[in-house]
Amino acid sequence: MNIENFTVEEICERINIQANLIDLQSKNKKKIYSAITTLTTITNLTKRRDALYALCGYYLLEVEDIDEIEFFFDAIRNLNSIELLKLILKDISEDKYIYRSKLFIDNFLRKLSIAIIKANAKDKNEIKLLIEDSAWGEKLKKKFLCQIETEKF
Repeated sequence: MNIENFTVEEICERINIQANLIDLQSKNKKKIYSAITTLTTITNLTKRRDALYALCGYYLLEVEDIDEIEFFFDAIRNLNSIELLKLILKDISEDKYIYRSKLFIDNFLRKLSIAIIKANAKDKNEIKLLIEDSAWGEKLKKKFLCQIETEKF
Protein backbone atom coordinates (compact mmCIF):
# COMPACT_ATOMS: atom_id res chain seq x y z
CA MET A 1 0.00 0.00 0.00
CA ASN A 2 1.61 3.22 -1.17
CA ILE A 3 0.17 6.37 0.40
CA GLU A 4 1.11 8.39 -2.66
CA ASN A 5 -1.59 6.55 -4.62
CA PHE A 6 -4.41 7.70 -2.32
CA THR A 7 -6.45 10.89 -2.51
CA VAL A 8 -6.77 13.10 0.54
CA GLU A 9 -10.34 11.88 1.01
CA GLU A 10 -9.23 8.24 0.96
CA ILE A 11 -6.54 8.95 3.51
CA CYS A 12 -9.05 10.71 5.78
CA GLU A 13 -11.46 7.78 5.48
CA ARG A 14 -8.74 5.44 6.77
CA ILE A 15 -7.57 7.57 9.69
CA ASN A 16 -8.11 6.05 13.11
CA ILE A 17 -9.44 8.89 15.25
CA GLN A 18 -8.45 7.24 18.55
CA ALA A 19 -5.24 9.28 18.87
CA ASN A 20 -7.25 12.46 18.37
CA LEU A 21 -9.70 11.44 21.08
CA ILE A 22 -6.79 10.96 23.46
CA ASP A 23 -5.40 14.38 22.50
CA LEU A 24 -8.79 15.97 23.24
CA GLN A 25 -8.35 14.82 26.85
CA SER A 26 -4.96 16.50 27.12
CA LYS A 27 -4.36 19.66 29.12
CA ASN A 28 -2.13 20.97 26.31
CA LYS A 29 -4.07 23.56 24.27
CA LYS A 30 -1.94 22.95 21.16
CA LYS A 31 -2.72 19.22 21.21
CA ILE A 32 -6.41 19.91 21.73
CA TYR A 33 -6.48 22.46 18.91
CA SER A 34 -4.66 20.05 16.61
CA ALA A 35 -7.07 17.22 17.44
CA ILE A 36 -10.10 19.44 16.83
CA THR A 37 -8.77 20.67 13.48
CA THR A 38 -7.91 17.11 12.44
CA LEU A 39 -11.40 15.88 13.32
CA THR A 40 -12.83 18.90 11.51
CA THR A 41 -10.87 18.05 8.37
CA ILE A 42 -11.92 14.41 8.52
CA THR A 43 -15.57 15.42 8.94
CA ASN A 44 -15.36 18.02 6.20
CA LEU A 45 -13.70 15.81 3.60
CA THR A 46 -15.38 12.48 4.28
CA LYS A 47 -18.59 13.31 6.19
CA ARG A 48 -17.58 10.69 8.78
CA ARG A 49 -20.13 10.79 11.57
CA ASP A 50 -17.74 9.36 14.18
CA ALA A 51 -15.45 12.39 13.82
CA LEU A 52 -18.44 14.75 14.05
CA TYR A 53 -19.73 12.93 17.12
CA ALA A 54 -16.28 13.23 18.72
CA LEU A 55 -16.38 17.00 18.14
CA CYS A 56 -19.91 17.25 19.56
CA GLY A 57 -18.95 15.14 22.56
CA TYR A 58 -15.88 17.23 23.26
CA TYR A 59 -17.91 20.42 23.02
CA LEU A 60 -20.64 19.16 25.34
CA LEU A 61 -18.22 17.79 27.94
CA GLU A 62 -15.35 20.26 27.92
CA VAL A 63 -16.46 23.68 26.70
CA GLU A 64 -17.78 25.79 29.56
CA ASP A 65 -17.16 29.50 29.02
CA ILE A 66 -17.00 32.04 26.23
CA ASP A 67 -13.21 31.81 25.88
CA GLU A 68 -13.45 28.06 25.35
CA ILE A 69 -16.36 28.54 22.93
CA GLU A 70 -14.26 30.99 20.89
CA PHE A 71 -11.29 28.60 20.98
CA PHE A 72 -13.48 25.72 19.77
CA PHE A 73 -15.18 27.83 17.11
CA ASP A 74 -11.81 28.99 15.79
CA ALA A 75 -10.66 25.37 15.50
CA ILE A 76 -13.79 24.31 13.55
CA ARG A 77 -13.96 27.40 11.34
CA ASN A 78 -13.62 25.32 8.16
CA LEU A 79 -16.58 23.07 8.99
CA ASN A 80 -20.18 24.01 8.15
CA SER A 81 -21.82 21.63 10.58
CA ILE A 82 -25.28 22.76 11.57
CA GLU A 83 -25.15 20.35 14.54
CA LEU A 84 -22.08 22.03 16.05
CA LEU A 85 -23.31 25.51 15.27
CA LYS A 86 -26.62 24.78 17.03
CA LEU A 87 -24.69 23.63 20.12
CA ILE A 88 -22.68 26.85 20.12
CA LEU A 89 -25.78 28.97 19.47
CA LYS A 90 -27.57 27.31 22.37
CA ASP A 91 -24.75 28.24 24.73
CA ILE A 92 -24.20 31.79 23.51
CA SER A 93 -27.95 32.49 23.43
CA GLU A 94 -27.92 32.15 27.23
CA ASP A 95 -25.19 34.81 27.59
CA LYS A 96 -26.74 38.23 28.02
CA TYR A 97 -23.41 39.96 27.43
CA ILE A 98 -22.25 38.06 24.35
CA TYR A 99 -22.51 41.27 22.32
CA ARG A 100 -19.21 42.31 23.91
CA SER A 101 -17.46 39.67 21.79
CA LYS A 102 -18.23 41.51 18.57
CA LEU A 103 -15.62 39.82 16.35
CA PHE A 104 -16.68 36.37 17.51
CA ILE A 105 -20.38 37.19 16.99
CA ASP A 106 -19.74 38.52 13.49
CA ASN A 107 -17.71 35.42 12.52
CA PHE A 108 -20.24 33.09 14.09
CA LEU A 109 -23.16 34.77 12.36
CA ARG A 110 -21.37 34.57 9.01
CA LYS A 111 -20.70 30.84 9.51
CA LEU A 112 -24.28 30.20 10.68
CA SER A 113 -25.66 32.05 7.65
CA ILE A 114 -23.65 29.82 5.33
CA ALA A 115 -24.58 26.60 7.11
CA ILE A 116 -28.28 27.37 7.32
CA ILE A 117 -28.61 27.37 3.52
CA LYS A 118 -28.35 23.56 3.49
CA ALA A 119 -30.18 23.00 6.78
CA ASN A 120 -33.53 21.25 6.91
CA ALA A 121 -36.72 22.98 8.08
CA LYS A 122 -36.50 21.47 11.58
CA ASP A 123 -32.99 22.82 12.14
CA LYS A 124 -33.96 26.22 10.75
CA ASN A 125 -36.92 26.45 13.12
CA GLU A 126 -34.79 25.38 16.09
CA ILE A 127 -32.25 28.07 15.28
CA LYS A 128 -34.93 30.71 14.90
CA LEU A 129 -36.47 29.73 18.26
CA LEU A 130 -33.07 29.78 19.97
CA ILE A 131 -32.48 33.30 18.69
CA GLU A 132 -35.96 34.54 19.62
CA ASP A 133 -35.76 33.01 23.12
CA SER A 134 -32.19 34.17 23.76
CA ALA A 135 -31.14 36.39 26.65
CA TRP A 136 -29.80 38.94 24.17
CA GLY A 137 -31.04 42.43 23.59
CA GLU A 138 -33.40 43.15 20.73
CA LYS A 139 -30.66 44.68 18.60
CA LEU A 140 -28.58 41.49 18.53
CA LYS A 141 -31.65 39.29 18.01
CA LYS A 142 -32.68 41.45 15.08
CA LYS A 143 -29.15 41.32 13.63
CA PHE A 144 -29.18 37.52 13.70
CA LEU A 145 -32.72 37.13 12.39
CA CYS A 146 -32.19 39.65 9.57
CA GLN A 147 -28.94 38.01 8.47
CA ILE A 148 -30.45 34.55 8.54
CA GLU A 149 -33.59 35.64 6.69
CA THR A 150 -31.48 37.08 3.89
CA GLU A 151 -30.10 33.55 3.46
CA LYS A 152 -33.56 32.26 2.46
CA PHE A 153 -34.54 31.27 6.00
